[in-house]
Amino acid sequence: MSGSITVEVIEVLANGNLVIRGEKWLTLNTGDEYIRLSGTIRPDDIDFDNTIASNRISNARIQYSGTGTNQDMQEPGFLARFFNVSL
Repeated sequence: MSGSITVEVIEVLANGNLVIRGEKWLTLNTGDEYIRLSGTIRPDDIDFDNTIASNRISNARIQYSGTGTNQDMQEPGFLARFFNVSL
């Protein structure tokens, strides 16, 4: 399973590393899922297509929440399953 989230650079550190942050809403049949991602990346880790693998984000902070019927069930939502596999 794979997915993507768009982030923006919110700070350039003295050593050249980049502090990033982004968020995304997904509306699914069973409700909405929200994810926010922040962390620090090295410019050298950015791929030729302007992407970066999630395992290259240091100090990663991933916030996840959802609404709807998925919240009442034991099974994690799509984004929770995605990040459990990707990280």
